[in-house]
This record gives sequence, structure tokens and C-alpha cells, in this order.
Amino acid sequence: MVIRSVMVMTFAVGACLLSSPAASPTQSTVVAITDVTLIDGTGASPRSNVTVLLSGDRIARIGLERDVRVPSGAITLDGHGKFLIPGLWDMHVHLGNYDDGTKTLRRLAANGITGVRDMASPIDDILRLRRDVAEGRLIGPIIVAAGPILQRPLLFALPPLVRSVTDAEAVKTVDDLRGRGVDFIKVGDTLTRGAYFAIAAEARRLRLPFGGHLPIEVSALEAARAGQRSVEHFGSAGMRNLLIACSTDEAALGGYVREAMARVYAGGPLPDEALNRAEFLTRMVATYDRRKAATLFRTFVRSGMWQVPTFVALERVWAERRPSLAAADAAAAERAANKTREMFVDMKRAGVKVMAGSDLPLPPAPAALPLHDELVALVRAGLTSAEALEAATRAPAEFLGRLSTDGTIEIGKRANVVLLAGNPLEDIANTRRVAAVILRGRPLMAAE
Repeated sequence: MVIRSVMVMTFAVGACLLSSPAASPTQSTVVAITDVTLIDGTGASPRSNVTVLLSGDRIARIGLERDVRVPSGAITLDGHGKFLIPGLWDMHVHLGNYDDGTKTLRRLAANGITGVRDMASPIDDILRLRRDVAEGRLIGPIIVAAGPILQRPLLFALPPLVRSVTDAEAVKTVDDLRGRGVDFIKVGDTLTRGAYFAIAAEARRLRLPFGGHLPIEVSALEAARAGQRSVEHFGSAGMRNLLIACSTDEAALGGYVREAMARVYAGGPLPDEALNRAEFLTRMVATYDRRKAATLFRTFVRSGMWQVPTFVALERVWAERRPSLAAADAAAAERAANKTREMFVDMKRAGVKVMAGSDLPLPPAPAALPLHDELVALVRAGLTSAEALEAATRAPAEFLGRLSTDGTIEIGKRANVVLLAGNPLEDIANTRRVAAVILRGRPLMAAE
């Protein structure tokens, strides 16, 4: 990264940043973004002809252009015709090993993503990445990390981002991860009831958040009451847990899934075929009950259980399976996908809080990143553009307990902001049109 001390600077952030070390976050730099339309993330209407001053890693001044004096020697970015938003958060990523993570982090930052929640990576690698970003040795977004995803022991080899947990090991596992310094615990969909509730109880005792999938042996209502903070993919990418939870035939449908998984635990095939049969899917869709769903979603609201739909990732999974399905099964799978989108609208109406997460690897540069596609998918599923933008800015900060320092553009907050060449409130796809990124108060320069 190169920082040029010039009075006026116009630049575009590309897909590949220069790879020299990041500037120290303790260095004092004043950045002025002038004559910009400010979308501050608080819910206030956009304000035009605004100047925002950043000093060090904080937002120092916000005011009309005519009222704000730009200090001599400041780095000045001309915001005329552009839109300033809070830095984006991707609340479901997998950075992987250290070397892959360093490359991914630079691209995330270059595309306006200034915070991520890593939902399972090898623990030594992700904690090293988190430390090196925080201490300024790497260019990249803030990292909130879980370490491994916790699953029951299985008969086949598990990747390093998975940790096997028996009922007897559950409490010790949470204690160990807390001791390693993880920010939260991620639970997987194969955990036993005993292990899940032991993890939940120990996490509550330690005041350590936990989230992730819905185990097939635990109902959505039980998970909410146990204190699970977030649910990804509506419970699980393949098992459609929340649709089942909203069915008047929940017991029978859940039993069918548990039987399919029991065959896996015994060394049998993966459950894709069983869980994509027309009879099962048709029954799930036909028995969806909006009154039952509303009761469940009210519990989510009361308990503070957030949702991270990962629509783009789900739609990719559904699309990849479709060619291998018989015609009747494929048609039933499409109806189940549509019902999932309808369920999302019901969740929104009930007041369930939503965050944006991608859960996909980055495509080759210069393609837009999956988070930008996810924001478009959230709008297509029923959010307004303003609500989708909030799902990637203010909402993650609120969820993480960081709203006093992150998530909106207000005086005193961290200077993580993105300058866009188009209005995201008119078209959420404009979050792809990144003109500049300010990360911890430092402009990121594109490779020329």
C-alpha cells in the first residue's frame, strides 16, 4: 500500500493492492472527503455537499462543505457526484489458511469490505491473521473469528476447519477455544443434543456468543431458547431446518432427516438424494404454516437470534444439484427454494434481524465479490436497498456489540468508509462501484 501526501487525490480502488506492509494505525493522517453525498447508516436521509474529516483512525468532523475547513496537508478526496457509506461487513466468510487468507483479505478490503466474521478456518491460521491485521502487518478488514466448526465425530476424515466433539468433550472444548482467544463458538448441524446443550450452557457461563447451523437433533425453538445468536443458511444448506420448524408436520419431517443422517453416521452415503425427493419436499412446502412460523419468529426476536441467509451460496447449491435430480424432484426442489424466500419475507415482517454473509470463495479478479451479489439477492428476496445496506453495515456492528465504534459514519467512530460511484439506495448493485476505500483512516491505493 502506498500513501501519497498530496493535497488533492483522485483514485480508484482495483482488485489487487500493492503488497507492501500496511501503514501503522497509530500514525496520524488527516483525510478529507469533500462535496460528497453522505449515507451515514443511521437511518437518516442522505445529505449532499458534505465534507467528512478523518483524523488518524477516527471520524473527526462531519458538516456541510462550506462549514468545514480542510486542514493544510490533508489528503483530500473529491467526493463530487459520489456517495460515502460505512465500511461493509461480510458476516459469513472462510479465510482458510494463512497464505490464502492474506490474499483474500487484500481483495476484500479493495472491494469495500472492512470487517468479516470468519465462520470456520484452521484456528492457528485465523488467529494469526486476526492478530496481524489488528497490529498493522497485513492489509485487511477487521476479523471476528470462531476457529473451527464443532461437529459430532464422523467415520470419515474431517478438514482442519472442523473439530469433532463428543458429549463428554463439549465443555472442555468451549473452555479450550475460549482460552485460545476465539470471539465466538460455531456449532454445526451434526452435533448431538447432549453436546449442543452442553456447549450452549458453557458458552453462556463464559459469556461467549455461539452461532452457526441448527443441529438436526435440536429444534429451532430450542436453539433460540438456548441462546444461539445467529443461524446461517436458514439452519443448514441441505437440511432446510427452518422450513421444517415452520411445518405442521415438523415431527415427521424432522424424523425423516434424522433417519437419513443416521445412515451417514453408520458409514452410508451422504443424504443428498434422500433430502431432495419430491415426496419429502412437497410435504414440507404444503405443510408450511404461517401462524406457526410467526410464533417461532417472535421467539427469535425476543431471544435475539439473528439470521444470515447466504442466499447466493444457497442458490448455487440448489443450482448444482438440479441437473442430477429427476424431473419431479427438481420441480419440488424449486418449490422448496421459493418457499424459503417466502419464509424470509415472513421473518422480515416479524422483525427478525438479518445480516449479509456470502459463504463463497472469491471469484477471479476483477469480478465483483460474493457479498455484493448477496446484497442484490437480499433485495430480490424482499428487503429494500436501504435494509440490505444496513444488513452489511449497522446490523453487524449491533450484533457484535460494536455499534459505539463501528457500523455508521458518526463523529468518534472508526474511520472505515467506502466511496461509491453510484447511489446504493437507488440500486444496491452500486456497492460494486467502489471508487475509494478508507481503512482505519488510511486510503488504500490501487496497483497502477
